[in-house]
Amino acid sequence: MLLVGVLTLAGCAPPATTGDGEGFHGGGSKAERVVSGFVDGWGGPEPDPLDHQPVVGWLSDDDFGVITMGSSSCPSVAGDLQVLAADEVRIEFGQSPHDPCTADMSPTTHVFQLPSSVDGRPLTVIVEEHDTEYVLELR
Repeated sequence: MLLVGVLTLAGCAPPATTGDGEGFHGGGSKAERVVSGFVDGWGGPEPDPLDHQPVVGWLSDDDFGVITMGSSSCPSVAGDLQVLAADEVRIEFGQSPHDPCTADMSPTTHVFQLPSSVDGRPLTVIVEEHDTEYVLELR
């Protein structure tokens, strides 16, 4: 009986962060790093948990983050960063493959490194998440 309880709790454990691009629990994230909450050095706005809209912010000259809102145990999973122009990129976010998910609303920071071909400023970041497209700008 105790083993069943331990296994059940392990399935609901909070997501681990990773720096190898593997995302949460091997969820397939293409971000350089995924952090539960806010990453150190966040230079962007705070997300509004009521509107669920992602936000973007600079972390350095070459790194930026996208904060998504959702379940802390099943955050959105980032796809590849697609370069559209020297000042425009697109990132598609999909649903977490994990289930069941907690019914909380938490920020998750997805960190991306810009390819050298992306040097225009301001930078337009198109985020596609849950069939909605957000056009965000980094200055």
